[in-house]
Amino acid sequence: MELELLLKFFPPSLRDLILAKDISDVMVNADGSVYVDRCGQISRVPEVRINSKDLLMPVQNIAREIGRDLSEREPVLDGRLPDGSRVAAVLLGGELTLTIRKFNRWYTARELVDSGTLPVEVWEILSFAIRSSENILISGGTGSGKSTLAKAVLDEAPVHDRFAVIEKPRELAISQPNAVRWEARDGTPGRPARTVAQLLVAALRHRPDRIVIGEVREAESAYELLQAMNTGHSGTLSTIHADSAQDALHRLSELALAAHSNLSAEFVRAQVARTIHYVVHIERGANGHRRVTECGQVKPGEFCVDPLYLAEERKEETCRL
Repeated sequence: MELELLLKFFPPSLRDLILAKDISDVMVNADGSVYVDRCGQISRVPEVRINSKDLLMPVQNIAREIGRDLSEREPVLDGRLPDGSRVAAVLLGGELTLTIRKFNRWYTARELVDSGTLPVEVWEILSFAIRSSENILISGGTGSGKSTLAKAVLDEAPVHDRFAVIEKPRELAISQPNAVRWEARDGTPGRPARTVAQLLVAALRHRPDRIVIGEVREAESAYELLQAMNTGHSGTLSTIHADSAQDALHRLSELALAAHSNLSAEFVRAQVARTIHYVVHIERGANGHRRVTECGQVKPGEFCVDPLYLAEERKEETCRL
């Protein structure tokens, strides 16, 4: 079903917010109140109130389009619209909570530099790293702009490279033509799960030059990513939730450790230090502006990020430690 047809089932007031170009997130709470993220600032839309009964059918339509359902038996939905916008819904006790993270458009590296999101010195580092087939880890919080930055970096990779792109849900717009695109999914009755880790293992048999993981969230996917990089698959790029560049290394190692109880922390950290070459951290400030605050190179054989760029507030934090 096309995006335009899917949106016709939404209440007109909500549909207008979803289509607004200056809104990145539309949030409907269980009590019917509606909030939006407009230009980085979250605010309530007091004139709009949505009844869960008016929202259930359009969200169920979205679920069915991706082979899922939303009901009291299957109360959690993590999906996407045809344009790549993320759709997250929870149905509990007849009340529906919905969040749509829109992708109005992707930004080029030059646009990110011009907007102040990406310092030019960081872009020079990342441009060199991606063209040199180094392994890059992008960290940040929810809504910080990790995917936007990842897309801009990937655009710099050679056009003839073969990509294996694994996401949950699918969202990145890969410009290179030779790309294998796979989307992980949760299991449902009668349909087994398709995990990021499973797809990553399968991707290794399809002769990728580069492996892209939309986001490392699960233990098995973190472990398999490390194994892939340790067996000669360079040029990987992935994102991860973390509070700093150094914390990103800790987060990746902790996830991988959780996959196998017989692994030692020292062994996993050594793998991380050996395989991750650059870490870049992006944040969304109090004013809603997204910008890169850290970029560093992992010291060979050391579980430590050597800072190549630090924003002023990060320098102050480092001095206080």
